[in-house]
Amino acid sequence: MSEEQENPQENKPIDLSKNQNPEPAPFQPFGNGPVTPPPFQQPPPFGQFGGGGFGQQNLPNATAALVLGILAIPACCFYGIFGLIFGIIAWILGAGDMKKYQLNPGLYTESSYKNAKAGKICGMIATILSALVIVMFILIIVGAISNPQMFDNFIKGIK
Repeated sequence: MSEEQENPQENKPIDLSKNQNPEPAPFQPFGNGPVTPPPFQQPPPFGQFGGGGFGQQNLPNATAALVLGILAIPACCFYGIFGLIFGIIAWILGAGDMKKYQLNPGLYTESSYKNAKAGKICGMIATILSALVIVMFILIIVGAISNPQMFDNFIKGIK
């Protein structure tokens, strides 16, 4: 066998004095055989991406926003302070997670987006109700201080 037949893919210098026009070899991928995808791809380890579909994860604060938003509504009855605090936090957390979802919706699950949205809405409602309760208590206190006689008559009328 000749040397050319033994190593056909080996690079050899071209003698330009003989005016040869060698044809370029067709493109072949690096290696010996054709390129094929791997026969088996393993799924990611359990729990790596949170709940949801393949490669999707839950929004980081969606559950916290929902829980605080739900707790904020009955907390309005406690002089409005706790409802205001929980409501504002739920509103901010829910709005932040909604922005994260809108920037990259394929990365997060839709259920966590809905939880963040519900938490934001509950937080908004609780914040407004708490603000109204606080304003009502402030008006009652100011009215009692400015006109104690009328306040006493009002309290006696209730009993």
